[in-house]
Amino acid sequence: MNRLVVLLVLAAPAVGGDWQKRESEFYAKSSAERKQLGLDAKALKTKYPTPEVTFSGIGSGGGGAAASCVALCPGKTGKFEVKGKLPPGSLVVVQSNDVEVLEEKQTASGWEATVKARPDAPPELLGVSAISAVSAIQVRVPGLEIGCEYTFTFEVAGDTMILKIAFPCGKEETTASGEWRRAGKVLGTYTYQVRRGNHSLSLNRQAGQEEAMAQSQGMMAMMESKEWKALDARFNAVMAKMTACTKGPQSQMGPCMQALQPEMDSIAKERQALTLESEKKGSLAFGCAELDVQANGGQLKGQAKQCAGRANDERVPVTGRYTSP
Repeated sequence: MNRLVVLLVLAAPAVGGDWQKRESEFYAKSSAERKQLGLDAKALKTKYPTPEVTFSGIGSGGGGAAASCVALCPGKTGKFEVKGKLPPGSLVVVQSNDVEVLEEKQTASGWEATVKARPDAPPELLGVSAISAVSAIQVRVPGLEIGCEYTFTFEVAGDTMILKIAFPCGKEETTASGEWRRAGKVLGTYTYQVRRGNHSLSLNRQAGQEEAMAQSQGMMAMMESKEWKALDARFNAVMAKMTACTKGPQSQMGPCMQALQPEMDSIAKERQALTLESEKKGSLAFGCAELDVQANGGQLKGQAKQCAGRANDERVPVTGRYTSP
């Protein structure tokens, strides 16, 4: 049984969306009931125990349903149950404003509901909480999610990547191929490891062993170049002078060190320039290796790194959109 148990006695979450408002009102009611009953913690937990429940899918949401997982397609409905021992008067809530509870009821075997996902909801795992009456002991049970086949269109510095993806039910990560285009012409495809979060998506390109080795060799070649070795020699000379500064009069050590700082700054700047040049030479032929975006209302916004012709840590703005049938 996968669940996280939290005893909530004093604090209640801030009122936000509809589900947060329901929780807040329930906690306030439970708090008043606890004061009225005057039970100690042990008696309270005995009379109003931890909900012993599990998630169970009882219908398809258009994306897939199994005993332990229900995937809702955007705009579609689905049914699920929270099965087990649930004290009368308890609250079960879907902790997301991307899902509307159309119908719900507490049954002899637990609680069941019909829910509907928003038409523009992104793929995400959703929290379902069962909260015991009076004691407010909360159990979070995984199993409900928004997940269907999505098409993501990323716009990055004039290039476009189209990625179609369907997360396996219950999984945060999967792989998918993204096709990069420029002015309608196909540049090529990359395979990405894709992770979904709370209204977010993170993509990391999967590089082959040969490519990783080539990048490593490129960095080694840079460090063996005459330009890099010349900087090493200058750096060693400055360090020797700094050592000499420490052996002189204490009153002169500070000014002695400060006089060497411009040379140290110059060496660091030239090293950075060589590193950037090496990274650009070894960069991708097209597209980007890393993309992190927020997904809201059908729109994407974020940034990309390790893009073609750019330094590895240079951040490039990303916009785009997503759709689901």
